Amino acid sequence: MALSLFTSDVALLKNIATELSACGCCARCTLRYLGLKDMYFYKGNLQEMEEMVKEYKHGTVKEDGKISPVPVNAEINGSKVEGDNTENSGDFDGVVNEDSKNVQVSDAELESGDKKSSVDIKEVENILKSDNDFTQTDECVEDVDVHSDQGESEASQRRTYILQGDRDSKTPPCVVCLGILQNFCSEKYLSKLKQHIEDEGFLYTVYMCSMMIPVCIILREYALMLHLKEKFSSVYGNKKYTDVAQIKDVWKWRCGPLLTEILGASFDAKSKFEITLTFQYEHSNKECSFLLDAEDNDTFRKRKQDRRYNRKKTTFAVYTRANVAKAAEQMPEEEFRRSYQCPPSEPRSYTKCDVKCQSENVFVAGRYNKYSRTLSQTPWLIDGVSKTESSVEELLEMEIHKNFRPSEIKFSSSGREDVDVLMLGNGRPFVLELVNPRRREFTQEQMTVMQEVLNASTKDIKCRDLQIVSKEDTDILKEGEIDKVKKYSALCWSKLPVTDEHLNTLSNIKDLTILQKTPIRVLHRRPLSTRARMIHQMIATRRDEHHFQLEMSTQAGTYVKEFVHSDFGRTKPNVSSLLSQECDILELDVNAVELDWPKKIDTVEECVT
Repeated sequence: MALSLFTSDVALLKNIATELSACGCCARCTLRYLGLKDMYFYKGNLQEMEEMVKEYKHGTVKEDGKISPVPVNAEINGSKVEGDNTENSGDFDGVVNEDSKNVQVSDAELESGDKKSSVDIKEVENILKSDNDFTQTDECVEDVDVHSDQGESEASQRRTYILQGDRDSKTPPCVVCLGILQNFCSEKYLSKLKQHIEDEGFLYTVYMCSMMIPVCIILREYALMLHLKEKFSSVYGNKKYTDVAQIKDVWKWRCGPLLTEILGASFDAKSKFEITLTFQYEHSNKECSFLLDAEDNDTFRKRKQDRRYNRKKTTFAVYTRANVAKAAEQMPEEEFRRSYQCPPSEPRSYTKCDVKCQSENVFVAGRYNKYSRTLSQTPWLIDGVSKTESSVEELLEMEIHKNFRPSEIKFSSSGREDVDVLMLGNGRPFVLELVNPRRREFTQEQMTVMQEVLNASTKDIKCRDLQIVSKEDTDILKEGEIDKVKKYSALCWSKLPVTDEHLNTLSNIKDLTILQKTPIRVLHRRPLSTRARMIHQMIATRRDEHHFQLEMSTQAGTYVKEFVHSDFGRTKPNVSSLLSQECDILELDVNAVELDWPKKIDTVEECVT
């Protein structure tokens, strides 16, 4: 098969391949800088890539530039080449596998925090200029010796292997890709990656894979291209470092179809399960530091003058893919050569790979009833000590956590009731946000089973209409927080005997506006303010001479207890002032939260995830 390279001159190809190898390029990077962009030829394992490079270095390619791909397990120079996968790795049959598109790599680099914090550039300059004072950032990962502890668990050894890749202590990392295309492309590595994901407990049917590489690779690629321009100007005189196949693309072409096969899941750019490979080189920031001193470069000077970048920002956020590339391209070539070694020097350490799996958050909604007057809605902690045995939140989360296995659960509800208040009627709407769940696909029938198990586990609460909802649906929970109506039933006490006139006075009130200062009992967690609330309707019935039942319909956010006893006059008017005698509340029940959400579950339906 004829290859499209930067030159078809066999003698030149031999010299260039030899020079690239001498500079410290791995086989895949050598092929990249020869101009090879055909994904078909990058699907082989590292040994096959090295044999291809040998043919160029030995000048054994034909005059027309053609080369025969090396089949897996073929005899080469008298020795057998073992492929990563005897069925797939070297199966060059002339058909481009569409699965090569199955890994999407992100253009994001190791630049987290760009919009969240700021930086003192002068401080950064001093740190980065000191060879003996390297500030570790998120790029740096502690090196671990796999064999340092004989008792180390298999999972721990696997994590270390995932971090370090297929390292060969006798082979230094590539000067361009920093070992990414050497140590992290084998089928063995991808198989370990799958086991690592299984160790984390994730279940999925489709996946997305993204990858981030150190920003200093831009400088290394640029430096190597300058070196080739100087030595082989007839071939590289008009070339840019961006004209070669990108590292991310080569990794994708090689690993994409293998990863899909090994994981047993198909790639989907919209998948809610993502595998992120962050390649980390601890000296990346240091290699970029000379850009801060460029005489004719405004890329970083503007950042120095920007007052927003203060001492709170870390050095890690200074260098991004965009500004490093722009600074390198704007710098005169001679100045770049004086500031940065061309070709790039051998890496000072191995690149490591931090693998993180993230499943998009799941939202589980429902309604709950509370039948205990000693159960708080959320954990009630004082000085780290729980004041109640449990809470509505904890009881609701128990069965959900067991099945979805999230990293964290966040509870929200349509209002809240006090510890001594019952939640009756059709219940209070709530939502549980499940952060990074290990499993996310459940049918409505399965959700109903979880609801039944939850309800059977306690008599303090009951749950209904348990279902998975979209993030957008949860907005309804917060909409109309003030406008929705709530119905209460209060057992009240009066100092003087209750008369029919008293009962009629309360029952005839419609749409009464009251002003409530923040109650004393909640001042420790709510700001002091005066809020207007509406009492829509009341019906009072006598229980005995000094007790009466008050059924009321109010605007959401009304403090009912304070409306009855006045909270030392902080709520006006109040039941005490309306009856011209001292009144108090003994028991309070919430009978209804009039919010038509989430939908009522009558039949078994498929739950959308």
